[in-house]
Amino acid sequence: MYTREIQDIAGVYGLQVHMYADDTQLYISFDPTNEKIIFENVQNCLEHIKWWMNTNYLKLNAGKTELVIINNKSDKTPNPTSIFLQKSDNNSTEPSTDARNLGIWFDQTLTMSSHVSRVIQSCWSQLANLWRIRKGLSIQLKTQLVHQLVHSRLDFGNGLLIGLSKRDLQRLQKVQNSAVRFVYGSKGRRGVTEMRKKLHFLPVEQRIQFKICLLVYKCLHGLVPEYLSDMITRRQPKSRKVRLDEDMTLLEKRHDTKYLTTQKAFSVCGPKLWNKLPKNLREATSLETFKKMLKSHLFTVAYPDNKAVTQPRTTKTKILNPSCP
Repeated sequence: MYTREIQDIAGVYGLQVHMYADDTQLYISFDPTNEKIIFENVQNCLEHIKWWMNTNYLKLNAGKTELVIINNKSDKTPNPTSIFLQKSDNNSTEPSTDARNLGIWFDQTLTMSSHVSRVIQSCWSQLANLWRIRKGLSIQLKTQLVHQLVHSRLDFGNGLLIGLSKRDLQRLQKVQNSAVRFVYGSKGRRGVTEMRKKLHFLPVEQRIQFKICLLVYKCLHGLVPEYLSDMITRRQPKSRKVRLDEDMTLLEKRHDTKYLTTQKAFSVCGPKLWNKLPKNLREATSLETFKKMLKSHLFTVAYPDNKAVTQPRTTKTKILNPSCP
């Protein structure tokens, strides 16, 4: 509560604020043609905040202040060299290639590769320690350790990994495959699909989809804050009646855009994934029921039955007319 006035100060300079405990984020969207004016506003806002903190016997920790400028890959405009917290001293915050926000690392183009690399590094460290103590552990205990030390890291903030590149998805999947080999004590190159299926582990891609669909369900049932639920709207009947008007569980889809960053937005990817779910799944009455049905559905998508269904052999019978000779 003692930092609530920061929101009013940022509003004077056109900046928006997100606060979580003692972590504060200032952000603003702008056109590259007006970057000089925007950067001056950011500098003046930081100076104002620092003055306010000094007045109220607080301190702005410049060492923990991070700045990242997010743009498109196609934008070749050079970023500013630094933004000063106060023009009277030499203390400055230089734009970095990535910045941490509530445990998630955001890079300049929102590819999430930086976050993936850090997650993989943390998971490999945990798996290395697990392999040292594997002897004498049961499969059930190994599975619990994998959930606690590996899946907890893979699933943290994985809703932001929607639209991840195939290369980064494969990197994350290799971590889970190694965890499956740890459970069964297999060090060979044999496939782990059947072992992963036996453990009822959803692959990384389906785990990401699970998180997005679960968040959409919570938005539709008032289980999330309004700033999230406002991004989801139910499909309204069109002026020209179509068959989809009879299904009230569908959501209004946003128009597709050529920008990959926009396609990753929750307001775009959420309805797209939700509308692909079976109707009986979208009509689930409770959260626990929805979770169980959603995992079963994604499990069948991840591990389809490869056995071909053989059609019964039919024989043509010729009916003769008794009147014919």
